[in-house]
Amino acid sequence: MVIGILTLTIPSSWNHRRRHCLRPTPPLIKCESGGVPLTKQAHRFFSSLTSTAAVDDPATANRLIKKFVASSPKSIALNALSHLLSPRNSHPHLSAIAFPLYTKISEASWYNWNPKLVADLVPLLDIQGYKSMVSSLCEMGQPNEAENVVEDMIKNGVKPSLFELRFVLYGYGKMGFFEDMERMVKKMEIEGFGVDTISSNMILSSYGAYNALPKMVPWLQKMKALEIPFSIRTYNCVLNSCPMIMSFVRGSGGFPVSVSELVNVLDEDEALLVKELVESSSVLDEAMEWDDLELKLDLHGMHSGSAYLIMLQWIKEMKSRFRVKECVVPAQITVVCGTGKHSSVRGESPVKTLIKAMMVQMKSPMRIDRKNIGCFIAKGQVVRNWLIQSLD
Repeated sequence: MVIGILTLTIPSSWNHRRRHCLRPTPPLIKCESGGVPLTKQAHRFFSSLTSTAAVDDPATANRLIKKFVASSPKSIALNALSHLLSPRNSHPHLSAIAFPLYTKISEASWYNWNPKLVADLVPLLDIQGYKSMVSSLCEMGQPNEAENVVEDMIKNGVKPSLFELRFVLYGYGKMGFFEDMERMVKKMEIEGFGVDTISSNMILSSYGAYNALPKMVPWLQKMKALEIPFSIRTYNCVLNSCPMIMSFVRGSGGFPVSVSELVNVLDEDEALLVKELVESSSVLDEAMEWDDLELKLDLHGMHSGSAYLIMLQWIKEMKSRFRVKECVVPAQITVVCGTGKHSSVRGESPVKTLIKAMMVQMKSPMRIDRKNIGCFIAKGQVVRNWLIQSLD
């Protein structure tokens, strides 16, 4: 196997002695898996890679790696790399960045060649090769061949990671091979990987792509039974697959302005999906911040269908709270929907257009913020009075 991304430069001298011994030791975060403890800076670095899905975006990953190495002292940069190379790495999904991180570290002016570090990197060469083969075969529409590669890994004593198993699972799902996809779920469990939110979203997306709505309901129920949290992407995967809901949010006519009204006009499959989603408030709770000064609903990351349903849930939640006498009404209420900079549709944000239409139809007192055109704002007491009087 030829690896072109790893360049080792061996300087003439190799000095192990530490300089500046009086520098304070960076605070460490204990690794739950028992691996190398992380500094706070390294933990933030890994979190940024995960939150931006940079693992699957080489350009973004390289930019974050370059920024991290440039802004971090030697001890912190090496701490991050050592953690990734640890057998008990608590971020196994980020193991693919060990090589590009090492390459960037080796370019730093303070770097001294370390044979132990290189020795730890070498075993990852085969693993990285397997990852590339599995992902490439799945992208080419050959998940069965990718699964054969996973079997070869096991035969050669290399334990497949969640990365490879997810790729094969989604590869089958995108092709509509649901029996094989469901078989991969069982295989993941045998290999010690429980189904999580990401895997569940892949499964829901696969069902939705083939209009298999009846299969989505049991899976949402399984997520609840296993206490797998819903995410914004869960909403996106499910609601993008509902033709009636999408016709509401994309059309120019009116639409239901309450959850109960929406459920009553949907067909059975879509109504069941909506009921399963709204029975859990986890996504709404994450999108909403409520304190004495401000009640804010952040719709970033939501597609139009998700923003629509979350708005209906939010309105229902506000009405419920405002009816309680002890409830403290926030001074201001804000809905953040963005300006469409990151939308795949050119022009104004589809979510903003939708929310504006909802506000008009419901005769809401909320208006576009002059200081931030991506937000709708209103005084808290005004919104409370509107909800209590107009929507009963």
